[in-house]
Amino acid sequence: MNATSRFRSIASAAGLLSGIALAGAGCAAEAASTQERSVIPPDAQVARERADRSRIKGEEGAPVRVVEISDFQCPFCRQFHEQTLTKIDSAYIAEGKVSYLWIAYANPGHAQAFVSTEAAYCAGAVGKFWPMHHILFERQDEWSGAADPYALFIDYADEIDIDTESFGSCVRNSTLAPLVLRDYTSVTQAGISSTPYFILGDSVALRGAADFGTFSSAIDTLLILKGEGGP
Repeated sequence: MNATSRFRSIASAAGLLSGIALAGAGCAAEAASTQERSVIPPDAQVARERADRSRIKGEEGAPVRVVEISDFQCPFCRQFHEQTLTKIDSAYIAEGKVSYLWIAYANPGHAQAFVSTEAAYCAGAVGKFWPMHHILFERQDEWSGAADPYALFIDYADEIDIDTESFGSCVRNSTLAPLVLRDYTSVTQAGISSTPYFILGDSVALRGAADFGTFSSAIDTLLILKGEGGP
């Protein structure tokens, strides 16, 4: 399967090709009040839809789309998070040149990969996927070796002002497990079995924790091809 087919398979599963709005558009529509948004919606379908939107960064009309396939327990994914993603964010996502989608590959060989993704998606149900994403990678050594990571996840949720009762229920009841499983199915059907893995535009695939220079070169080339120029 070529990169274009991989992108269409994965992005379709994540809603990009079926009309789900990007996070930049969705957050404004949901900004009723901080207190209201801090509670995980009791309706599982609503929670899944909000979590799906929350893991997308950037403007809807951005000329280049980047898909990251990742695993919170993967050390190379943490390396990418620490060394490269912030630079991509400031240089391209914040500038409206890239929209960025995070998709989970909960590696069966990583004991806490599935539940950590559930924790991130439960946070996403109140628009806080990325703050939880940051904590999970920054503290990977802490929760990945814990006998009961749930207690730590609840502490993390409390730190980013999420109602801990509804969050704990979301994670312990596996409310968003269908979203994690959908990701896993779309990734494996695309023939991808390692993380991190990236699809840029419809044509470029990068495997492993590539550095910023590699991403910058690839994104700039795609921008030029679309008549947008470099950064």
